[in-house]
Amino acid sequence: MREYVVENEFVKAVRAAGGVAYKLTSQTANGLPDRLVLFFPAKTVFVELKAPGRMLRPLQRKRRYQLMQMGFPVLCIDRLSQIRPAIRAILRWQPGTPFPEDIGAKVPDLELTAHPGSQGYREDVTDYGDTLEPEDPSVLEGFFSLDS
Repeated sequence: MREYVVENEFVKAVRAAGGVAYKLTSQTANGLPDRLVLFFPAKTVFVELKAPGRMLRPLQRKRRYQLMQMGFPVLCIDRLSQIRPAIRAILRWQPGTPFPEDIGAKVPDLELTAHPGSQGYREDVTDYGDTLEPEDPSVLEGFFSLDS
């Protein structure tokens, strides 16, 4: 079975349950999950869909880790049988509370290692793919006039 079959069935099931599953694409950040799933009220879950038995690539695992550190549930679904339990879990879940961990495919933990001399800080894990350099606010003074 191919990934698109799992993805199509998942999108249909989300829609039937009253939610939406937007396709995520980004020109600046690779490795994002396939779908952004939204249910009322304010339930936001990221879902990576895979063909049966396929694993997340290392960059996808990094993005999953980053999103989970920010408090978002991130699921991986690789079988049709995982769709209903995932949607039931999303519908029962209350934002701000931990999401059940046994939903969807098992994803190996991201192995974090410390670069020598970095005192254990993983700067690359907190790099969310921003492409713009931070701008000093004083440089922008006079450029924008918010008073008029």
